[in-house]
Amino acid sequence: MAISTASIPVPGRSRLPVGALLLLSLAVFLTVTAETLPAGLLPEMATGLGATPAQIGLLISVWALTVIVTSLPLARATARIDRRLVVAASLAVFAAANVATALAPVFGFAMGTRVVAAVAHGVFWAVVIVYASALLAPAQLGRGLAIVTAGGTAATVAGLPVATLLAQTTTWRIAFAAVGAISLVLAFVVWRRMPRVAPPRGEAAPGGPAPLRRDPSLPALAAFGAAAVLIAVAQFAAFTYIRPYLEVSASIGPEWAAPLLFAYGMAGMVGVAVAGVLADRHPRAAIIGVLVTFAAAFAALTVGAGSVAVVVAGLAAWGFAIGAIFPLLQSTLMRVASDRTRTLASAGMVVLFNVGIAAGPWLGGLLGGEREPTVNTAVSAVAMVAAAVLGVVGALLARDRLAVRR
Repeated sequence: MAISTASIPVPGRSRLPVGALLLLSLAVFLTVTAETLPAGLLPEMATGLGATPAQIGLLISVWALTVIVTSLPLARATARIDRRLVVAASLAVFAAANVATALAPVFGFAMGTRVVAAVAHGVFWAVVIVYASALLAPAQLGRGLAIVTAGGTAATVAGLPVATLLAQTTTWRIAFAAVGAISLVLAFVVWRRMPRVAPPRGEAAPGGPAPLRRDPSLPALAAFGAAAVLIAVAQFAAFTYIRPYLEVSASIGPEWAAPLLFAYGMAGMVGVAVAGVLADRHPRAAIIGVLVTFAAAFAALTVGAGSVAVVVAGLAAWGFAIGAIFPLLQSTLMRVASDRTRTLASAGMVVLFNVGIAAGPWLGGLLGGEREPTVNTAVSAVAMVAAAVLGVVGALLARDRLAVRR
């Protein structure tokens, strides 16, 4: 894999390229913030576009569907292009689409611009983890990818609240325009200053390259992919109904919702930091341990809903686990995947998580919904146990690749 540096230095692989990773983390922050903006700006957007709240909610659903449909084909189409250029171009298109959303005169126009932004988002996420991994030594994957994925956790803790406050003090259009403007500047910086990374061509086997379906990394990747679907479904089936859980199941007043969710988010930031260290030292044990923590947190929230102390502890454990799982899962995939399957693994994870994002709220509403949210947490606990079992299977299938390399 050919790597050449421009203005932002990527020192010898014994040192972590913090500057480059922070730029990618900021890009992650912006893309995740934009994805959920309609949720925080729902009343303002509905008024400004002459739409119903349900229609504004569709801007998130259609985003997820677009990512599911387009990520894998576009990842394959860009597989031979310099990763730096793909990241920069996807950010530029993403920026233009968000600025266009800010200027949307009617709902239909906003829907079209959101589809374009979602396409760029899917391409960006299909490549950004692969790109970051190319800048890291094997023993740095956990810490490096923790820095990159921390942008997503920070977006849930600060990005959406700040954007919501900006919309309430000015207008919702300013929030979208700000995301677009910053993304455009970032695209230019990535293009001009980030390291150039050429995709691997792969080695030809005797008689020609072996079919992709025979790649030895695929069974383990399939196990981790199935686990990812369960993680996303469990997360969003429960979290979509977190407010009813707090008020109906735990009998906690609505005034405590914001502080508890902030504590949940801060626990997620702690999870990111801890995962970065554990992923490099104990990759197999760390991912299984976090999945077990997930299951324990959901179980505690189910059986201990009557105890404030148990609810607070369960939320903290849940927040820690959701923060930790992303860098752990991404670093695991990059270690397990071969050069031929690395982009496929990254793009596939984007698709699978968005399947879970789309299915989780629907399943939560079908099960307990607002009336019995503990049913959702109970089902989520079972799903996380199944995900942990799949994680064990994946770790066993890839035990050699998951051995710590320095």
